[in-house]
Amino acid sequence: MNPTKEEYLDDKGKSKQRYNQTRADKETRYANFNIHKSISLDEKERLSIDLIKMALQRAKKPVISCSFGIDSVIDIYLTRKSLIELGRDPSDIDIVWNDTANEFREVRQYQKMLTNLWNLRLTITKPKRTLKHIIDRNGGITDDYFTARKGDRRNGRPLSERCCGTLKHEPMKRAVKENSWDLLIVGLRADESSQRLQAGLRDGEYFYSVAEWKSYVCRPILWWREKDIWDYVEQENIPFNDLYKMNLIQEYPENTEETVFANKSLIEEYELDYYDLGDRQTQTVNRKQAMMLEKLGFKIFTPRTGCMMCPIPVKYGYMQWMRINHEKVYNAMVYNLGYGNALINMIPKDVREEIEYIMGIELTAENAHTYLKEILEAKPCTFDKF
Repeated sequence: MNPTKEEYLDDKGKSKQRYNQTRADKETRYANFNIHKSISLDEKERLSIDLIKMALQRAKKPVISCSFGIDSVIDIYLTRKSLIELGRDPSDIDIVWNDTANEFREVRQYQKMLTNLWNLRLTITKPKRTLKHIIDRNGGITDDYFTARKGDRRNGRPLSERCCGTLKHEPMKRAVKENSWDLLIVGLRADESSQRLQAGLRDGEYFYSVAEWKSYVCRPILWWREKDIWDYVEQENIPFNDLYKMNLIQEYPENTEETVFANKSLIEEYELDYYDLGDRQTQTVNRKQAMMLEKLGFKIFTPRTGCMMCPIPVKYGYMQWMRINHEKVYNAMVYNLGYGNALINMIPKDVREEIEYIMGIELTAENAHTYLKEILEAKPCTFDKF
């Protein structure tokens, strides 16, 4: 792959530029996707290291984009192995972390620990505006902050998309330009969403980003599954941040006792208390335990690194998790940033009726916000489910 730029005339006779050969051909991209379905974890590691070595040897100023989530940390670990195989210092590469100013305490603590442990050459970027400033400039928060999808332009650019653009993308683009990085190593995985799968099949593991980054992009773990990630963490004894130990059981299956009894050996293999789980007394599990329980019909909320106040996971039970684990931040979201005034109009019908019964009032779109504090005191779990 050797990207070339050429000039051409569009339909109106205007001079334009376009790039050719920016990624592997479709047959190769799809073949790599299919190969990873059946090979072992050791073989996946080998392919990832060979890919990184190839990308590093073609780059002058590479950088690893790191959120200090487990995927980007695996990228760092694999790159360090690659550098050693190339006869270089494993710390001889830039790492960039975009600090949105809304990072979890667990992530900040882990970032400091890992930076010292692995002697990371870390660059920290910061946004030019705060989340509150972005929300205030928008005139506050409305329902679509939690529901509008990225790319939806029916009501203009969604506020959630503007948040990501200001807090994450602009600082990163600025850093890429200022540091002249010509290779970005990123931890994107195709099994995280259908959009990422489509992006993976479209671009592959290594390509030249013409519009977004104007540099090469390397995705070493694009075709790794989540199970691969955690098996590798265990195999290599890679440290990870405490968020991954804080997965919340939101709902037990209806036949909990039968399910737990039928899978007693499996549950004990994952070091969970068989009796507590059967009695619905277990609330928090680690990521490998969560993956196993989800297969048994448990509903689990699994937190991610990134902006603490992100609206995107709210529909999946994020407010419940925040209320339990980060009460001060939860209160700031509800009262200071205005999440509460918008969310109170989105609560399910049965929750609304229960609140009206408990408080002896009739909730309307006009008066709900005036009762917000009293509602949450009477029913703290009001925003747990949507």
